[in-house]
Amino acid sequence: MRIRGQSPVLWRAPGESQIGAEPGHALILSGLTSGEQSLLDRLPEEIRPGGIYRAARWSRVPLERAREIIRGLTDADLIDSSPEPPDNADSVYWHRLATDPEERAALLRASSVAVLGGGELARDIICLLVEAGVVTLLPDDDTLAEWAQTLSPQVRTRAPLGRYPNVAVTLDGHVIDPVRARDLARSGITHLPVVVREVSVRVGPLVTRKSPVCTTCLDLWERDADPCWPALATQLRLLAAPVVERLLLHQAAGLAARAITDVLTGRGHLWEGRSVELSAPDPIGVERRWRSHPECLCQRLTATDSPGDRPRRAGKETKETADAEACRYH
Repeated sequence: MRIRGQSPVLWRAPGESQIGAEPGHALILSGLTSGEQSLLDRLPEEIRPGGIYRAARWSRVPLERAREIIRGLTDADLIDSSPEPPDNADSVYWHRLATDPEERAALLRASSVAVLGGGELARDIICLLVEAGVVTLLPDDDTLAEWAQTLSPQVRTRAPLGRYPNVAVTLDGHVIDPVRARDLARSGITHLPVVVREVSVRVGPLVTRKSPVCTTCLDLWERDADPCWPALATQLRLLAAPVVERLLLHQAAGLAARAITDVLTGRGHLWEGRSVELSAPDPIGVERRWRSHPECLCQRLTATDSPGDRPRRAGKETKETADAEACRYH
């Protein structure tokens, strides 16, 4: 066992030490003797019974008291008791957040992501998802799918026939494609719209079967803000996606990949009803909160959905589905 996430032990004052370097995240231990503080400083990277004994003896702390301190750290969830230490940066990081990195990695490996749209932004998102541990990526562009397979031997760009992706990311220029968004909503597929606009890229909000907002709601709120929006949106749908700064695309890809991995690991609620607009004038992003529009029928339709109508999700297919001919998601 070991201190979770390789967090350091730091001396604060006589009788007071802390585990962890970041304010707001570190645990402060008070009421310690000088020997107990020394014991904490002397703990080896891999905490085994022999190491506890040697640290206790060197610090002149009774062995039972040393074990009591270790039990206290374990109760505070600061001790990682997994058989092997983390072997990569992602595992170390998620250990610090008291999240089981092995379970998280397994969720990412078992999930599939549809990438609907192309260009440099799609490539950036795919690269980041592969780096994060997602291995099943379903681009709607054959050239992009072939390119994705070159990133890692583990990458798959096909899924069993009839199997829905866990999440789809849609990449559009200027405005969300209403036909594609409608089809995804009707299929019950969770999707994250990413819109490249003239000077900004908007990521989100996440749309699920139970989310407080749909893409029609977004259009209705835009219309309320500008009565001419329907006419403008119709024209914008006919335009090519705008060319934007590459650094902005990289930034947007990172945020989109974060949102997607959050969805796949059970943290998708963080992105429901929330979008972030990134741009050079607002490099830290403008966050917007969205709620359902009173004229939209989405919430009334959601309320009448039957759980039995939900589509099969990845990992829940029947034997017949698993044996079906593999196909790319379109």
